[in-house]
Amino acid sequence: MATLRGRVDALEAETATLRAQQFSTTTKLRGEAVFNLITPFDTLAPETSTSVASRARLNFDTSFSGRDRLRIRLQAGDGNAITGGPGNPLGGLATAAGGGFNVDVTTFAYSFPLGNRINATVSARGNAGRDWVNPATRPFDGPSVANAGRVQFYDTFGSTSNGAGVGLNIAFTDNLILDLGYTASNPGGATNPAVGIAAARNQSYIAQLNLVNAGILNLAAAYLHSDGAAAGFAVPTATDTFAGLVNLNFGGFFIAGHGAFTSFTGGDDFSWTAGLGINNFLVEGARFGVYGGQLPTASRPQCADSRVAARPGAGPHPDGDQPDWQLSHGGGSRRRRAGRSGHSLRLSAL
Repeated sequence: MATLRGRVDALEAETATLRAQQFSTTTKLRGEAVFNLITPFDTLAPETSTSVASRARLNFDTSFSGRDRLRIRLQAGDGNAITGGPGNPLGGLATAAGGGFNVDVTTFAYSFPLGNRINATVSARGNAGRDWVNPATRPFDGPSVANAGRVQFYDTFGSTSNGAGVGLNIAFTDNLILDLGYTASNPGGATNPAVGIAAARNQSYIAQLNLVNAGILNLAAAYLHSDGAAAGFAVPTATDTFAGLVNLNFGGFFIAGHGAFTSFTGGDDFSWTAGLGINNFLVEGARFGVYGGQLPTASRPQCADSRVAARPGAGPHPDGDQPDWQLSHGGGSRRRRAGRSGHSLRLSAL
């Protein structure tokens, strides 16, 4: 009894210390630090030298009821690579974060349940496109080093993540989920009382129906409409994108990819990715993957003036149809010219 009493007293003392020193009773602090060392094995003008890119994030996640979440994210970083330079963009790193290590609020959003089957999210900043929908069909989005690993049509033909928006996630069953999202861009109107949300420079709407965790199957069908491409893209007209996504998760490995067709005034665009990944590669929690695909091309900047419409079928390269392939592992990259076929192919190791 004396031993048990001593253990109880010690536990009470530790609990009192924890309560006195805890960060918050309602908020959890989560941090992430990413460091990339990039060394080109071949010339990717103007990227010819070894460089460093890094990013730090702090997420403040607050819950008032246990089922809701208020997320405020602080982010700072500097450096980027695999961009190809002006007029020849290749997407850059997936973890690129502005410049100068200036701390910024990049996410400000609140999620809460509406009953047992519906979850709502209101966002002042940080949510657009992919942020409104289930990620189960995008296994390369997150661990990918190159930004090409992210499913690009969400970003290319959607609004900027700086905007305000609202989303709904409706679970018809545990496996069948409908995601809906709306974003009004900023800068461009979302926070400007002289313009307002309804007249924002760019607004996008997304609907995605997901079948997830149905055995090995994770499937999704998506529709994305944008009233006009975001600043810096060469398609100033409204766009409509139809896409299908699949992720076959066999436990030890997965096969995933997507295809997306976009139509706009004066042309259309098709993009796709396909790849294979191995879970728990060498060590638990590590993932290795190889993927390739064709990035959206018609919306890439063709000149400094984003008001100039894109030439249908024009690629992201200065000559409009010069393809490339790229292999990256960690922060390294290699690129070389290939024959002409009007698309780009990428291979990446996560």
